[in-house]
Amino acid sequence: MFKRTMINIGAGAALAAAAVLGTGAAAYAHECYNANRSENGNAGADHAEGWLTVHIAELTLGLSEEDASCVLDAYAETGSPTSFTIKVKGANGSGGTIGANNPNNEAKAADGKGIDEIFAAHGASIVGSFEACGVPMPF
Repeated sequence: MFKRTMINIGAGAALAAAAVLGTGAAAYAHECYNANRSENGNAGADHAEGWLTVHIAELTLGLSEEDASCVLDAYAETGSPTSFTIKVKGANGSGGTIGANNPNNEAKAADGKGIDEIFAAHGASIVGSFEACGVPMPF
């Protein structure tokens, strides 16, 4: 009974993480994060209104321990960040995206400086980690 409850909780958490990264709040914020901010800076922002930290490990909730470990190990090998503090409410710029007013937004979406977009910068690492382990993406 306990194991089934934990699986249901894990599946719910994975669904919530997928919703944040793949749709809903992340789509509104255009999955923007500050690529230059330190972990301490992210921790401070996470406590501020409108910011949320999502952890890559949340995408593996509900997977078997073996699959989750494989995905996280493959992702760690990419050197990409294990968490992102994203703006989910009150993003600056037209259309609700932080970089919307920047005419160079496309070229700068993954340059590792200032505001970047998670999937532009690290999407291949995220998807590739699941593919390397033969595990379907949770969203």
